[in-house]
Amino acid sequence: MTGNLQEAELLRLLEAHEIMRLIPPEALRALIRRAALLDYSERDEIFGQGDPGRTVLVVVKGYVKLSLTMLSGRELVLDLADPGSVIGEIAVLNEWPRAAAATALSACTLLAIDGRSFTRELRNAPDAMLAIIRLLSRRLRRTTAQVTENLELPAPVRLAKALIELAALHSRPTLQGPQLGLSLSQRELGGMTGLIRESINRHLGTWRDAGWIALAEGTITLCDVGALRALLSEHDLEEVAPER
Repeated sequence: MTGNLQEAELLRLLEAHEIMRLIPPEALRALIRRAALLDYSERDEIFGQGDPGRTVLVVVKGYVKLSLTMLSGRELVLDLADPGSVIGEIAVLNEWPRAAAATALSACTLLAIDGRSFTRELRNAPDAMLAIIRLLSRRLRRTTAQVTENLELPAPVRLAKALIELAALHSRPTLQGPQLGLSLSQRELGGMTGLIRESINRHLGTWRDAGWIALAEGTITLCDVGALRALLSEHDLEEVAPER
């Protein structure tokens, strides 16, 4: 349940989403009124890989990591969801278990929308269904690109790309440069890049010594973003903005 002011804020958030905005406003309001606001602390599990998919979740505040664990035990980071992102809709629409796990990377507030209500409203909004198809196509293309890059690109390029995308997602300006606002472990950086811990350590150390980055108390500051971007441009790459 949400109050009137909160309902208006949530409605504005949903109307900015490429799928949700195609559902009529009155139907969106009805979804919000039946939804629940859930709070999570940093590193809380929101749902696990294989859990039943009964709700669609909207990130109201904070950041969420979507990842899966492979048979080898290694983690593959699929996406980092920021405020305004919608997650879990595919499991709901297909009545599948969750294909990935969701973990709070920071303190989070999520709007949990009943999956059956969401599906019912989509049936009355064919443009929204087409938008989901377009979104899935982009996700598939991005995942394919991620797998290809992890197989073909040199390790420094993969790591530079991940750092630049993390800075675009959430960073704080400092005198040295943008400081990453999300604290990711080296295991998680490995899940984004396909690199092992030793390789990440080596490249971060080299870039620190060169003055490209600064490392302090678990944070990474990008002191020379131009140098990192130059690695990408050598391979005709551009950082990818987060999708919603």
